Amino acid sequence: MAVVASTLFAVLFLVLPLVTAFVNKQKRTENLQQPPRLSETIPFVTNAWQFMTNKKRFIERAKDALKKTSIVQCQLGPQNVYLLTGGNNISTIFRSSFTSEPWILKILENAAGYTPTDMAHFYADGTGSTTLPRQGSAELPPEKRIWHASHVMHGETLIKARPIMAFAKSFQDYFAQELPSYPTNEWVDNIQIFGFLKSYMAAAATKAIMGPRIIDLNPNFIDAFWEYEKTPEVLAFGLPTWLNRRAVRIRDRFGAICRKWYEVVDREFDWTGPNQDADWDPAFGSQISRGLARWAKDFNFSAESIGGAFTLLLYGLHANTIPVCAWMIFELLKDPKLYQAVKEEIAQAQINNQDTSLYLDHQKLTFLPLLQSILTEIMRLHVGVLITRVSTEPVTISGYTLPKGSMVLAPTEVAHLDEAVWGRKDHPASEFWGYRHVKEVETKDEAGNVTKTLEFSIAGKTGSFFPYGGGITICAGRYFANAEILLTISTIISRFEIEFIDWVMPDGSYSDRAALDDVEYANAVAAPPDRDMKIRWRKIS
Repeated sequence: MAVVASTLFAVLFLVLPLVTAFVNKQKRTENLQQPPRLSETIPFVTNAWQFMTNKKRFIERAKDALKKTSIVQCQLGPQNVYLLTGGNNISTIFRSSFTSEPWILKILENAAGYTPTDMAHFYADGTGSTTLPRQGSAELPPEKRIWHASHVMHGETLIKARPIMAFAKSFQDYFAQELPSYPTNEWVDNIQIFGFLKSYMAAAATKAIMGPRIIDLNPNFIDAFWEYEKTPEVLAFGLPTWLNRRAVRIRDRFGAICRKWYEVVDREFDWTGPNQDADWDPAFGSQISRGLARWAKDFNFSAESIGGAFTLLLYGLHANTIPVCAWMIFELLKDPKLYQAVKEEIAQAQINNQDTSLYLDHQKLTFLPLLQSILTEIMRLHVGVLITRVSTEPVTISGYTLPKGSMVLAPTEVAHLDEAVWGRKDHPASEFWGYRHVKEVETKDEAGNVTKTLEFSIAGKTGSFFPYGGGITICAGRYFANAEILLTISTIISRFEIEFIDWVMPDGSYSDRAALDDVEYANAVAAPPDRDMKIRWRKIS
């Protein structure tokens, strides 16, 4: 990180003459109807530098500025951007007058490593993701509309009930296979929760989505993934390769792993056979894996780009769910009463039918109010993302008219920690409280007996809670993510007795404090913990 920072510093000052000319142009064209600017020591330089080298501090400054106004602007390199907050403003950027395509293009090209030839399909298609082509776009035949085809494919394979249920089953099966190494009724010491999840949860989810072959072919797959997991945001900005050699090398190495797997299973799979529409097959695994490959083949993608597509699929699969699971377990073990309440609630979803290998009813888990509240609370506190959109037409936000092509950033951290929205007596918005998103309701039966139950509710907070983004480009994998998280937590809580030992560093050495968000991931994905929790556990079933 220090090498990248020092190189960026040098580059900034190499281009200072250009920046100066740009500043003069901006001063001539600005008018009084523009939103206020985020202050900086060196105009048009400080904010860009801090954004690249200390995003957490940049967001903290933006958060302070957004307490006074709902929109501010600043210059990030050559790009003028608008940072905003407020429920109405957030809802506005999720409408059809905004698109996330420019940022997605950067991710595909730089973080995934799509080839220029394959990227040309995206650049040639201005019709957007919706069924009806974007107004004013060049006419394209349906088979050339790559954005729409991608949207349809993700809807078919990630949002419908059938693929979700198939994933819930296969994930449970594979996760259960990871647990036999722990003997029943024997205490095992020195388990590190986050380290365990990074190995075993990642392996089970990978096999459930892509089949077991990718790990069989690459014994170092798990380590290679977590090395790659640190690079996508850095890569997405598109710095020249000579400034980002290490990240590019890591991306290409992991992309080669995915490409090698794809080439093997593609040769083996019968694309006209009975498994082409199966819930799961031993080659590609799930419908989403098979659907992604079919979509890429339909547009004649190279094996290199298809490998890149699967690197992003895996990044989306693991980079958020596994840290969220770790934080949930941390908070449950810190509060024995909450832990016991959740354990009792999870028991409602256990399956005792001997005719099935399933241990938990996934659909029942999704309706357990306290479990849902805790998941929501963890995501509120630890999923920090800069939702990025570009306007496709002039738009008015907070009384300011932004021109077509304006880039807006909505930091989830600002909305998710808004005291006016989330604060409760004795439970400030900045602190975890497992019961924040449930309310107690009374029901009366025919005999007049009153029963008090919990009810999950987050109604009316659409513009204040958006960890998955919003609009047509809302994260299509959100239902898979929720299923994976709830099944993992419920399996561990119901099948193990757990005792907290200590907080430790990732290498297992003693830590004098509890875990905090890892600042290296500020506003990129769900922040992983910078410490781990060491426990001992005993498998009980």
